[in-house]
Amino acid sequence: MNKLKILMVCLTLLLVAAVLPALGSDWPQFQKDKVHSGVTGDSAPIADPNSTISWQHDHPVPSGGMGGIDESPIVYNGSVYAVIAGGNLTKYSLDGTAAGGNWPVSFVTNPDDLDFQLATPAASNGHIFVVDTGYNRSLDYDLYAIDATTGSVSGRVHVNNSTGIQFLTPVTYVEASNGSKYVLFGSGNMSGWTMHEGEYYCYNVTDPANMEICWNYSSPTGHYWAGAAVIGDYAVFGDDAGNLVSINYKTGATVNVIDASTVYGFDVGKIRSSVTYSDDETAIFNNETGRIYFTSFNSTVNGSCYALGFNASTGSFVEDDNWSSYIGCSTSTPAYYNGRIYVCNYTIDYSIPIYEGNLWCLNESNGHDDIWSNPASVGPVQSSPAVSTFYGPGNEYIYVTTNYPTGGISCVDSDGTEVWNETSSGSNLYSLAGAAISGGWVFYGNDNGYLHGLANYTRYDFNGSTDMWAYKYQVDTKPPSTATDPAIEFSSAEYNAIKTDDDTTYASSQTTTDSYYAAHRFVFKIDDNEEPWIISNNGSINVTWNGKAYYSVGGTNGATLYIWNGTAYESLDDDANGVNEFSLIGGVTSNIGNYIDGSGNVTVLVVQKDEQSSTPPPAKVSHIKTDYVKLVATP
Repeated sequence: MNKLKILMVCLTLLLVAAVLPALGSDWPQFQKDKVHSGVTGDSAPIADPNSTISWQHDHPVPSGGMGGIDESPIVYNGSVYAVIAGGNLTKYSLDGTAAGGNWPVSFVTNPDDLDFQLATPAASNGHIFVVDTGYNRSLDYDLYAIDATTGSVSGRVHVNNSTGIQFLTPVTYVEASNGSKYVLFGSGNMSGWTMHEGEYYCYNVTDPANMEICWNYSSPTGHYWAGAAVIGDYAVFGDDAGNLVSINYKTGATVNVIDASTVYGFDVGKIRSSVTYSDDETAIFNNETGRIYFTSFNSTVNGSCYALGFNASTGSFVEDDNWSSYIGCSTSTPAYYNGRIYVCNYTIDYSIPIYEGNLWCLNESNGHDDIWSNPASVGPVQSSPAVSTFYGPGNEYIYVTTNYPTGGISCVDSDGTEVWNETSSGSNLYSLAGAAISGGWVFYGNDNGYLHGLANYTRYDFNGSTDMWAYKYQVDTKPPSTATDPAIEFSSAEYNAIKTDDDTTYASSQTTTDSYYAAHRFVFKIDDNEEPWIISNNGSINVTWNGKAYYSVGGTNGATLYIWNGTAYESLDDDANGVNEFSLIGGVTSNIGNYIDGSGNVTVLVVQKDEQSSTPPPAKVSHIKTDYVKLVATP
């Protein structure tokens, strides 16, 4: 029988049903969102993984390929997607279970034309939007819409037929206020190390089966890694000549083009980072505008990080609101949080040789007051920082990957101290693209074709008497006065029905006695070694229940969520809802020891709001249907 599991993610104890469900928020495109913030409120591992990888999958790299996984992974609807050299899109659950069926999905038409991929995909509208980078070959199809569930190709379009053109930027996804959906991406013609002409494209993907081009913008120097940030109605991106462009993404009208070298008074060189944007009111802005951030380089050792004012209402750059900070050669997209800019650089001098890199923390107000810089432990950093703010302001953790023969991933705290790094595994090698964070996990890939999922996990499967953790039927008062009602254990089929949050199967009960309420009781078992740790660290307990609760004839639809506090049931959430599925969410943040009994159990209860009545006819029956329940305990 599938039963409860306890999972400890970083410093978070997740107690969920038998199969790990979708946890955490999406990271559905490069640096998480349409402005490439790189910041999430989800947790990520902050304890040392002890040089072990929670899971890894090796993907064969085509002969002659130039890198296994050179795009950041993305996370969408509880699954991790990664693009592999050779044109395959893979899919895994957060805990590393490979998807079956059509997965992995090939999006190249000629198996002999296999090479690297650099255009991080974007996910929404039930699809993964993938662009084939295309290295020195003529492409039949360039843009694909792949069903995120089934792996079937819903649509594909031809973008450009030139054998020299490569699609080298992340895909940016945006949904307009009218519901129309778009993707944007750029290209360039690469000859040796020199970038020539290229274009930026915008496609309407509202109907994935009929994707249509909206506009394209020609650039004499092309775009490499320079993803567009969508700010209001405007797409903002850079190019290899150091220009910044603002275009109304809905109409294709060019609003503003500036030469960054003119603005900053020196040769900024190539802009090979994506643009990010913030309008945080705690930062210092002129004329109530926000700021964009980007990096550049003009040699293998020289480069800077930049801030520039941007008016989101007009799409215009505010040129007199600017700063630059010399950090060295950089292709890293900056991440802004709480008055700080996190950004990376790399230094490569083949003549010495030097292979170095840093993670920088800059003061957003002027960029010159360096708060700290942390030399990366394993070499050059071309990736963009992924930031977890789960642990509160001043306690953020930053994750960067390193592009080096023994490259891996490092976790650095908000004081600039490296907390841990994962470099010892033989699977680590040249991690170029950066990481994605979701639900306690951090994901990254490397040139060996390995996709990694890291988390601080201990996992338990209950046996014996501890299998009895879910109960059903009725209670005579709302709530009951004891922690043992109702007392009929769920059947095997009912346990299976709530093992994942799938919105289609339920564990159900209805009352059969007048003046009684339908109810479901759940007992979560906390491991003996972890119980004192949770209690002594000023922890909190949060409960989420999804399901249906309704009165068959008249009365009130909805339910109340309770937790047992040692002497009585305490209400956490109450909702009078319709017959459709809804959620009850609540928690406690003090005296946590009162809620964990002597056996390490936490008991929660869901009770339908109205009691059963057989008079007058017809009978009014109280119903509960549970789809999914979880408890999270956090120190």
